[in-house]
Amino acid sequence: MNRTNPPAAKSSSWWNPSWSWKVWAVVALMLIPTFGFALWVLAEAGGQTKIDPALVGVAGENSGGPVTAITGTEHTVYHSNQPLPTAASPQRDGRLTLVWFTSTTCRACEDQLFVHRVMLEFEDVMFAEKEVGREAASDRLGVSSVPAFVWLDADGNEVGRFETATDADSFRAAVESKRGEQ
Repeated sequence: MNRTNPPAAKSSSWWNPSWSWKVWAVVALMLIPTFGFALWVLAEAGGQTKIDPALVGVAGENSGGPVTAITGTEHTVYHSNQPLPTAASPQRDGRLTLVWFTSTTCRACEDQLFVHRVMLEFEDVMFAEKEVGREAASDRLGVSSVPAFVWLDADGNEVGRFETATDADSFRAAVESKRGEQ
């Protein structure tokens, strides 16, 4: 009996050197946009923001206690751990409190970090940055978008607000104006 070996099975793989140039052109045309999209995603994601140790100290000095630095994709929040004044727990020295409500996803907030250094000039005003999602007072005060600056009297009642600070000088003027009203 004459036995013959069956023909070898043809191996299949994604790589086929016998593809025509047209097939290779289609593969290239599919890969180029895919790589381009991947590079765009990497550029836009940008990773996490950095913590500035000097600002941790400044923010703590402004709020009268420790802060928690919370990094995000757009903004590092220097969240004050101090409670905001309320009627049940008023600000003992009677000072105004300026609360800056921010979020880790607020790109405009990152551009306004100068407010911490400006507030060092105003010892008669308590200043606290609060992450809107971690502060219950944001709901009570109706803060629906960030950035938001909310003025509170010694009993925690809102006495004014503004949404943004374009530069250090305009922010300083807004603080001085409110202090002049009191």
